[in-house]
Amino acid sequence: MNIVTIVLALSSLVSIGNTWAEQAPLGRQQAIAYAIDNDPWLRGSEFNERALLAESIAAGELPDPSLSLDLLNLASDTLDFDQEPMSQFKLNLAQQFPRGATLKLKRRQKREQSAAHPFLREDRKARVILQVNELWFDIFLARQSVVLIENNRHLFEQLVDIAHANYTATSGATRQQDVIRAELELSQLNGRLSQLWQDHDAAREALSAWLPEPLAHRVLPDTLGVHGLTALNLAHKGLATRRIMQHPRVQAIDRKLDAGTTELELARQQYKPQWGVNVAYAYRDDAPSGDERADFFSLGLSVDLPLFTANRQDQGVLAASHRREAVAMERDLLLRELLSGYRRASAELQRLEQRESLYQQYLLPQIHDQADATLAAYTADGGDFSEVMRVRIAELNSKIMALEISLQRQKMLAKIDYFVAAADDSRQGETP
Repeated sequence: MNIVTIVLALSSLVSIGNTWAEQAPLGRQQAIAYAIDNDPWLRGSEFNERALLAESIAAGELPDPSLSLDLLNLASDTLDFDQEPMSQFKLNLAQQFPRGATLKLKRRQKREQSAAHPFLREDRKARVILQVNELWFDIFLARQSVVLIENNRHLFEQLVDIAHANYTATSGATRQQDVIRAELELSQLNGRLSQLWQDHDAAREALSAWLPEPLAHRVLPDTLGVHGLTALNLAHKGLATRRIMQHPRVQAIDRKLDAGTTELELARQQYKPQWGVNVAYAYRDDAPSGDERADFFSLGLSVDLPLFTANRQDQGVLAASHRREAVAMERDLLLRELLSGYRRASAELQRLEQRESLYQQYLLPQIHDQADATLAAYTADGGDFSEVMRVRIAELNSKIMALEISLQRQKMLAKIDYFVAAADDSRQGETP
């Protein structure tokens, strides 16, 4: 075997491997990981955080000093610089010092604002996980419902054939309306398939907002298996409440409250005076007679006095106080929303688990036995065709409903995971 043959063989294996990889099922965690890693919002938040940190450094520095150059007291008749003793070339340097601890507080406020962004990113990740989970489960539900219908289509086709055969044989057990009923149910089955494919494609396109098109259109696993979510152990109500109190959105608002408190302190600094220092050096030319003239040196101190505060400083403090209270109310509303959402989702999850247990333990086995019995009675000329169709349709509907309940339960678990997604939560990426 020459080297060319070996290279061609290896290339063929690589091509086969790439094709297999492209057709590998799209796991739920794989979709979540890609959506998070490629979310532009998260990168934008990082840039905003860095911008605020940079602004915090700038905000804590003194304002730039001012430099002025003046030509003073020139004689108006000749404009000679050496004619009059008071003619000067003056260089003035001035520096302003903000009120009280304004610089320190401005720096702290910017850092508090930047501190909210890591929590906002955690919340964004939790929201992405929730949305991708729901879309993935919608696709899985539609596809598995299609599989259920396709797997049962042959039964309805057989019923149509049996109805045609019995009607042709004029056995008397089958009427023309039974034949029409069988054909109608088969047509409705095809219509249902079309609707499911529509739901499937819509969920796929919605998922493509988070994933590139080739990845979003990859097939899903045939079963949930280990890909499903499991319930968190939050039986103690206090544990769920504590986790909600640590939710990233709550933590972000806490940072906003900190910034509001600092803003209030900044407003109170306006009651303090603002100081300024200026230093000047004035050069004088020698007199026309040749006598030397001394240069001047000046040092000045300025201060503004906030004496009339009713319509300025008082109102600024009042406005900052109102804004902070508004943020506090926003936090209370958010906690109420998260707690209500968690309780509602938990109640729905409990009912879904009861319904799932009912379907798996009782309804599905019973209706399957009934379907077999009615079909056997009909084929033995002892049953009614409409009853056969009714029971078969009921069995198929029950299987699809059981699947839908199972997927609704998964989506409800995803919602609960979001509501109790504490900022230090390391569980959200554990499920394979």
